[in-house]
Formats: sequence, C-alpha cells, structure tokens
Amino acid sequence: MRNGLLWTATYAGCMAFVIIFATAGGGVYLREGVVWTVKETQTAAAFFVTSITAEQIQNEYREKIRVLIVPGHQPDVGGTEFNGLYERDVVVDIADALAVLLTQNPHYEVMVARTKTAWNPVLETYFDTHALEIDTFRQSQTLQMANYIADGRFVLEDDQVYHNNASSRAALQLYGINKWTSDNTYDITLHLHLNDYAGRRAKRVGTYDGFTIYVPDHQYSNAPASKAVGEAVAARLNAYHATSTLPIENRGVVEDQELIATGSHNSVDGVALLIEYGYIYEPQFQKPSVRTVATADYAYQTYLGLQDFFNDPLSPTYGSISFPYDWSQADARIGESGPGVYALQAALHHLGFYPPAGKSFSECPVSGRAGTCTRAAIEEYQSAHSIEATGVLGPRTRTALEQDLATP
Repeated sequence: MRNGLLWTATYAGCMAFVIIFATAGGGVYLREGVVWTVKETQTAAAFFVTSITAEQIQNEYREKIRVLIVPGHQPDVGGTEFNGLYERDVVVDIADALAVLLTQNPHYEVMVARTKTAWNPVLETYFDTHALEIDTFRQSQTLQMANYIADGRFVLEDDQVYHNNASSRAALQLYGINKWTSDNTYDITLHLHLNDYAGRRAKRVGTYDGFTIYVPDHQYSNAPASKAVGEAVAARLNAYHATSTLPIENRGVVEDQELIATGSHNSVDGVALLIEYGYIYEPQFQKPSVRTVATADYAYQTYLGLQDFFNDPLSPTYGSISFPYDWSQADARIGESGPGVYALQAALHHLGFYPPAGKSFSECPVSGRAGTCTRAAIEEYQSAHSIEATGVLGPRTRTALEQDLATP
C-alpha cells in the first residue's frame, strides 16, 4: 500500500500537464492550468506548515464556527450494504440530526453536503463549473507530495488500514470538497460513514464491530487540531459504544495518510474527520425503529464531543437522548427488540450495570435487542435494589429506574 501511494504520486505528478490538456481540450485552458500548477507548486515551501491549531479554532468559537457535514459517498452510488440497508442513506439521517443540533447553537454555521438524492446545489454547481480547477489542484498536491516523499521530508507509514479506492468521480468530488472548504474558510468538515471490511460475505454478519475516527496523518498541516477534535468526539461515542475491534482501528482515533476526506496529499486546511459510527451489520442499524433512535444518539454524541472540545459542554446531560423512557410497554424479555430496549441498555450503562460484570461493549452492545447480556444486567440492577432478580422489567424495577434517572 505504501509503494502504491508513492507510485501514484510520482506518476500523477509527471502526467499532470497531460491530464490538464486532455481534460480542458485546448491551449487556452492548458496555459491557465500551467499557471495554476506553477503557482501552487511554488507554495511547496509552506506545504506542511500548520494550517489550523486547536487554540485558533477554540477562539473562533466565540464568534462563529463554519461546519460542513458530508454524508459519506454519493447520493446515488457507493458505500457498503447489508440486507437492503445502504450506508449512503443511513449517514444522511445522522447528518440531518447532527445539523439540527448544531443549528440550534448560535456559534455554528452549518451546511450538509447532500441529501439521499442530490448534492447540495452549492456543491453541485461547484463540481460542475470548477472541474478543471479541482483536477489541477489534485495534480498539484500530488506532485508536491511526490517531491516530499522523494527527498524524505514526508515519511510513509506501514501501519495503515486498507481502504477501497474511490472511483475517479468520487475522488474528484472529495478533492473538490477539500478545496472548496479551504477556499471558503470552513473550520470543520465531518465525513460520516458506516464501516465494513474486505472479505465479509455479503449476507453474513461480520467479525468486527465498533466505531473509529480517522484523522489526518500527524505530518499534515491540519493534523493537530483535527486530532484534538477527533479525540473529544471519540470520548463521547466511547461512553455508549465499543471502539472498533479491527486491528489499528482499535486505537479509536486513527491517523491516516491516504483518505482524501481527511486531506490526502495535504489537501485540506481545516479540521477534517472521517467518523465510522459502527459496522453496517451491527444490530442497532437493522431494525428501523431502533435505527431511528441509534442514529439520533450518534448525532447527539458527536455534538457533545464538539461542545467538549470547545469547552462549552451541555449540562446536565445523560450523554444519550434515548432515555428517560416510558418502559411501560417493554419488559425486555430475551428476543425483544425496539427503542425501549435500546433506551434500557443505555440507561443501565449510565447507572453502571450494563454491560454486566465481566463483559464489554463488543460482547454486549447498546443494540436495542434483548439477550443474555440485558437479562444479566437487569438481574444485577434488581439485586442492587433489593428487587427479586427476574431479569425482566416489572413495576418495582420500572419505579426504581425512574427514581435513579430523575436527575442527569
């Protein structure tokens, strides 16, 4: 993979002028492309100068933070799929919920990059009218990176997670987003995804679970601030969800050199995160009624993480919006699923009983599906409150939960 990055960078840099000419179809555009490329290449001396710091962006919060939320992939294609559920659609639901939360805070100016059917008109127009400029920008950044790799000023890392290659169309749009956010001084770009891995059989639940957040490699200009924001969001997600069990992703916050979304070839100035909220086959995504509350919860925890980073935390808060809940219609017997079970698992975790003793979130996720983990947690809770340990919700257990959750 590392050799692939070097080969791609070198080849793309050498072919830059040819591609510009072919794309433009004429000498006028070629001359413009050459001028642009020369101008961009001349800035190589500042290629890895820090473009934004955590302190700078925290100071800007006093006025206004510009945030672009990018639901992963394209409106009509791309992303992983499981049992008819498409990643590219689920992440729009998370993005919309997050946008609602952010827009209620006067410190944020928020834009969502696309719906389930179309790009935001601003970006759609930009992609159409600036295609040559975007491609030239991509070539320029790639050429500069090739030079830095060749003379040893950029070190290729071996411990990188494998990623599928983006299509040429998707790659150009991602570079376009990077350029557009930098040109329009956006402070934070959040790319939202669900995870999967190569080799999983299409109709089978996979081996791995949990969330991870990708941030730029530490050598990139936007790395320090991005990592600081990423760690704040990860801490909130980790309060109710497992960290990914995939090797390297199990760090929780993972530096990456190749993801265009986080600034491959040093192509974005502002904070850039790619959040993988979980693996698409995980149970919280499978039942629509549970997925609705889970996506809202992921959005809420992302928002709380941002507020923690900006030293403006919400208080009081449980860290989850799934509870308090009216559990009168739920008894959490094994096999039951729904938003009530999700809220119960989250509430029991908040109170220190879920996952049950000796278990982890990977073994016992907040999933909305009652199983042996939920039963054991209820029994522990009941025993702690001198209630008969039946493992299901009864009147006394519901009353105890209401009393314990009266104050965040």
